[in-house]
Amino acid sequence: MKKFYLFTMLFLFAFFANAQVTVQGVPRNDIQRNGQNTTLEPSINFSDIQFWVGTGSNEAAFVVQWNDSKNPDALVWGYRWNGNATGEDMLKAIAQADRRFFSLLYQGTQYGTAIGGIGFDLNGQNTNALYKSGNTTYPLYPVSGIVNTTEYDFDTYTAADTNDHWQSGWTTNGYWSYWVKDPADAAFGYSGLGASSRALQNGSWDAWNFNVSFSEAPLSSTLTPVSPYVSSTDFTNGFFMVNEDWFGHRNGSVNFIPNSGDIGYRVYSEVNDNQAFGATTQYGTIYGDKFYFISKQAADGNDTQYTPGGRLVIANAQTMQKIVGFDDIGGGDGRSFVGVNEHKGYIGASNGIFLFNIDNLQVGGMIAGTGGGSQYAGQIGNMIRTSKYVFAVKQTAGILVIDPATDTVVSTLSGAYHSVVQAKDGTVWAIQDQKLVNIDQNTLATTVYNIPTTKYLGSWGAWNAGSFTASTKQNVLYWLNSVNSFVSGTQIIKFDVSSRTFNENFAVIPGQDVQFKQIPYGAALRVNPVTDELILNTTESGYSSHYQKNWIHTYNTGGTLTNTKVLDDYYWFPAVAVFPDNSAPSISTAFPSQASVTTTTTVDLKTAVVDEDNITAAVVKTLKSNSNPAVVSAVINGNDELVLTPVSNGTSEIVISFNSNGKLVEKTLTVNSSTSSLATAEVKKLEFSIYPNPVSDILNIKTPEKVLNVSVYDLSGRQMNVSFHNGQMNVSTLPNGIYVLRAVTDKAVYQQKLIKK
Repeated sequence: MKKFYLFTMLFLFAFFANAQVTVQGVPRNDIQRNGQNTTLEPSINFSDIQFWVGTGSNEAAFVVQWNDSKNPDALVWGYRWNGNATGEDMLKAIAQADRRFFSLLYQGTQYGTAIGGIGFDLNGQNTNALYKSGNTTYPLYPVSGIVNTTEYDFDTYTAADTNDHWQSGWTTNGYWSYWVKDPADAAFGYSGLGASSRALQNGSWDAWNFNVSFSEAPLSSTLTPVSPYVSSTDFTNGFFMVNEDWFGHRNGSVNFIPNSGDIGYRVYSEVNDNQAFGATTQYGTIYGDKFYFISKQAADGNDTQYTPGGRLVIANAQTMQKIVGFDDIGGGDGRSFVGVNEHKGYIGASNGIFLFNIDNLQVGGMIAGTGGGSQYAGQIGNMIRTSKYVFAVKQTAGILVIDPATDTVVSTLSGAYHSVVQAKDGTVWAIQDQKLVNIDQNTLATTVYNIPTTKYLGSWGAWNAGSFTASTKQNVLYWLNSVNSFVSGTQIIKFDVSSRTFNENFAVIPGQDVQFKQIPYGAALRVNPVTDELILNTTESGYSSHYQKNWIHTYNTGGTLTNTKVLDDYYWFPAVAVFPDNSAPSISTAFPSQASVTTTTTVDLKTAVVDEDNITAAVVKTLKSNSNPAVVSAVINGNDELVLTPVSNGTSEIVISFNSNGKLVEKTLTVNSSTSSLATAEVKKLEFSIYPNPVSDILNIKTPEKVLNVSVYDLSGRQMNVSFHNGQMNVSTLPNGIYVLRAVTDKAVYQQKLIKK
C-alpha cells in the first residue's frame, strides 16, 4: 500500500510538473517551467527610475530583459496614469514616447494583445526596423514603436540593426515570459495572463523576460534605469531632405541631415504623432518662420501607418510642429510654392497659380492667365520671387512674369523652359534643353547662351523641381546633365555668370564603376546658401530593391567630393534639399540714417541689407510710410533705389521695410528737405497736371514723359488702393478728403495735392 501511495504521489508530481503552461493567456503543452524568480525583489526603487511616461498620480515600473549578452541587459522605464490602466497600456505608452523602443504585436487575439518581440536602439543609430523571413527588400518600420502582425509568426522577425537589443519568438526561438509584482506581493511572480488582462496598481512592477530556446532565465539582479529620450528639435545645423516617399505605400516625409551626428528620419512625423504629408511630396521651401511642403496628391490611401496631411502642409520651420494642412489647393495637384511677401504666397499647381493668404492661412483664387492646358501640358513648375517680379515656369507656355503688387501676369516669355533661378548679382536665368537664357528684370528682354555639348531634360513628365540651382556666395549656376528625358547624366555643370562661361566637367557623380551605378533622383542638386557647398542626392540604378539604396554627397566649391552620408535602406525617393533660414536680415552699417535733399536724390537700396543665407538682390524693398509727403516725395523705383524729391521745406520720416525670404527688418530715414523758389523739379511740375481737381470719380493725369506708376497717399502717408490706366485713375472708392498724388515717370517724380469730393 505504501508503495502504491508513493507511486501515486510521484505520478501526480510528474503530471503537475509537466502540466499545461499558459503564455500570455495561451495554453502551451510544449513548455516546462522551473519555477524560478518567485522570490526576487526589485533591485531599485521608483525614485531611481529616470524616464517616466504618462501623467497621473499612479506609478508603475516596466522592465525588459533580453538575455542576449548585450549590456545593459535589463532596462527599466516608469509609467504614470490616473484611473484604470493595463500592462498593454503601459507598453504602448512607452513605445510611443521612447523612439528607441520598438515592439512586435499581434493585436486582437481572443486573449488580447500578444507581445511577440521587443527591441531597443542600443547603439543610438536610429535604425529601428525589422526584417520578416529575411526579406531585406521590404523592411518594416515601427509606427509609434509598434510593428503589427496578424499571426503568431514571431520567430520569423529579425532586427535590421544586429547591434540593437531584439528578441522575438513563439515556437522556435523562445518566448517572452511575463512577471508581475503588486504592492502587496513580496516578490515577482509568473503571470500566465497577457498584458491586456493585467490590471496595474499604484506601485506595480511588470517585467518581460525572454526565455532563449525556452530555457527559463532568472530575472537579473541588476536593473538599469533608461535615460530620458530627447527628440531632436535642433533643425539649424544641417539641412532637410524632403522625400516623395514610397508611392502606394507611404505618404511623403522629410529627413534632417545634420552637419555631424546621426540622420533624423521622418522628423515631421516624429514631432506630430505620426502625421505625414500628402502622396508624392515633391517640393518644400522655408519662408519666414514656416516650412511649406507641397505634395502632388492629398493622400496615399494605401498608407495605414501615417496620417496624411494633404497637398499643402505648413509647419513651424524651427520645431516641425504642424500648423495646418490642405487637401484642396484649387482643384489641381501640387507642384511648388513661393513666398511673395509677409502676407501672401503663390501655390504652383497642375492647373495654375493660386493665391495663399499667409496671415489667415487660406487658399485663394487662381491668378488670371496662369491656368490653361492639361495637367501634363500646362502645369506650373518652379517659381522665384525677385525684388520686382515673380517668375513662374509654365509647361509649354513659357515663363509667366507676375506683378506681385497686383497679382497680374504682365508678360509671358514664350518657350519650352524647365526651370528658373536668380543669380547672386540679381540676374534672372532660365534653362531649356540646350540653352541658358538671361532675362532682364526691367525690360524682360532675353539673351540666349547655347550650352556647348550637354543637355538639360526631363523636368515635366513626372514633374520634379529639377537640378538647376544658384549659389548665393559666388556668381555661378549649377545643374546636372541629361542623357535623355528619362535618363540623367553623370556630370555636374557649372556656369560662371560674370564671365558667361561653361564648365561641363566641373564634377562627376560618384559610384560609376560598379554594375548598378549611382544616379540622381528628384531635384538632386542644391547649393548650401551659407557654406556654398553642393548637396547631391543619389539612388542606385536598376529597379525594385535598388531604390532602397540612397546617398547624400557634399562637394566643395572646387568640385571635390568631401563627404558622403548613407541613408537607411528604404524607398525614400528624395525630392529636394531645403536649407534652414537661420539668419535674420540686418541693416548695413553703411546705410545712412539721415539725408538732406535740395533736388531729386536717389539712395541705393541694393546693398542696404545683409543676410547670411540670402542674396541681397532678392530682398524686397517697400516704402512703408512717409510721415510728411507734403515735404518730400519718396518712391522706390525699378532699380531698387529710393527716389527723394523735395516738395517744400521741412522734415519727414521715411520708413523702408526690407523682406528677406519672409523675415522683416525696417529702417527709418530722416529726410531734411529744402527747395528754391523755382527748382528744376518745380519747373517740371508746371508741365504736370491733374484734372478735374477736386474730383469725384475719374481723374485725368498729364505728364511730359511716360508714366511708370501712379500712387495716392492719405495725409498719414498710407497708400490707397487705386489703379491707373491710359492716363486716367478711378478714385470713386476713396473717402472724401485731401490726398497726395505721386506720379513716377522715366525721367522725374511729380507730386500734387488731390481733393476727393
